Amino acid sequence: MLLNAKKHLEARVVLATPAPVTHRTAEENLGLGYLAAVLRGAGHSVAVVDGWLEGMTVAELAERISRHDAEIVGFACYRSNMERAMETLRLVRPHGRRPFSVAGGYGPTFHTADFLDAGFDAVVRGEGEVPLRMLVEHVLRADPPLSAIPGLSFRDEDGTVRHNTTPAPKLPMDALPDPERDTLALTLARRSLVHIQTARGCQASCTFCSIVAFERVGGGATWRQRSIGRIVDELERLYERGARHFKVIDDSLIEPPRDAEWCEELAAEIARRGIHPRLRGSIRADRVSEEVIEPLVRAGFFSFSCGIENFSSSALRRMAKRADVGQNLAALDTFLRHGLYVQAGHILFDDQTTLSELEDNYAMMRRYVWTISKGIFTEMYAAAGTNFTRKLLRRGELDIDQDVLGNTRYAVRDEVVRVVYDVLKRWHKAHAAVYDKAIDPLSAPKALSSEELRLLHGLAVELRAVDLDFFRRLLDLAAVASSAVTLRRDAEDLLRADTEATLPWYADFEARLNRAYQEVGLVYDADPNPFLC
Repeated sequence: MLLNAKKHLEARVVLATPAPVTHRTAEENLGLGYLAAVLRGAGHSVAVVDGWLEGMTVAELAERISRHDAEIVGFACYRSNMERAMETLRLVRPHGRRPFSVAGGYGPTFHTADFLDAGFDAVVRGEGEVPLRMLVEHVLRADPPLSAIPGLSFRDEDGTVRHNTTPAPKLPMDALPDPERDTLALTLARRSLVHIQTARGCQASCTFCSIVAFERVGGGATWRQRSIGRIVDELERLYERGARHFKVIDDSLIEPPRDAEWCEELAAEIARRGIHPRLRGSIRADRVSEEVIEPLVRAGFFSFSCGIENFSSSALRRMAKRADVGQNLAALDTFLRHGLYVQAGHILFDDQTTLSELEDNYAMMRRYVWTISKGIFTEMYAAAGTNFTRKLLRRGELDIDQDVLGNTRYAVRDEVVRVVYDVLKRWHKAHAAVYDKAIDPLSAPKALSSEELRLLHGLAVELRAVDLDFFRRLLDLAAVASSAVTLRRDAEDLLRADTEATLPWYADFEARLNRAYQEVGLVYDADPNPFLC
């Protein structure tokens, strides 16, 4: 209803996002596109400034924002670019006009006080389309009052922080306009995949996941979808503008009521339009079946992200995963039969990891070495708003220290496993730069030909096999260690010896990887991995 309201006075708005601190290369921010579409539909002037896609420093982003002399500046923030958004705002203000500033997204939703303390005038908690539209009207007319805007946090005139308790509405997906595509040319030039959204949210309840926590902020259903007609309409329009490779950014593509019949209808509608998109999506292992994947391949899917997370039943139960080990293996076997590239999300360590669980995971990592992995070392993050973090807090097991992304630290309970955790993490840190570069074109992924994908995938698999060799030797030491103290001594010796022995191999591998990048025509310009602190 709000999206069709009578037009008001025109406001000048800048919607911006700084580059996050990340080891991934830049992708478009579709959230900015949706917000721009809503505001332009209401008659406002909107400039979109994507600091990540444009490779801007904080100072450059602030200068660009200031150049627009806007009344309102909105920042879309992950947790990983919060600090850069705050610094950008500090640099914008000395340029003259003091625009009304608002932040939204995952970072502001779960770290609201940090943004208000940094000088932001308001924070949107949850989805932003309705609150931002109302906020622009407030800035123009002082009506509605800030206290009437759902999902908004702000400071009163006396400095008191107010959190409006009415949640930001989650509009039906088909009620939203198609997102604006101001950054399409930048996306295509970088050979990044063009983003499209067919649904928002996820119906699972994994303990570590911020997605469900974010959806619960707005109340109501934790997953909702667009109609197939609207999805393919947008694909067709983007196809006409030169886009061929697409990343479906849904947190979970196939949730009830979507099923095999829905997948068949999607494939049929894409075929009817005469377009041939290359698609990458995310799917839960318990939603994978031959009847689902076969039509999705016909629709154009060549790659999936699948949150396997673990190959041990006890670990999956702790994570509250819907899929069991058997479903994980069946999903990977189905992907393999169809020749799909799969980023198999993995969480190797949490606070209760056992040596037996590590053995289970090693065996299946070796069996499915062809999957795309972020690395041999992975751990569960204690992110704000998640059930895992609340559990650790109740037990008094959270350290007050945080990494650069705000994930609070905790200890692995088992002393022997803690040694494996520490040594494996140090091994991976020593090779993280080349690892991140090797998988980026596959995990992001990039708009590559079949031949280019095979080249880079072969290198990533070769790299992972070397990591698994070290993991095996480390587990062998742990299996016979008489104590954590003796394991620490032997593992330190192994780490030194293997690091030195593999130096020539890694140097040769990096040279081959660089040649592959040159052959394919890609540039890797991401930050060092911020998760390995």
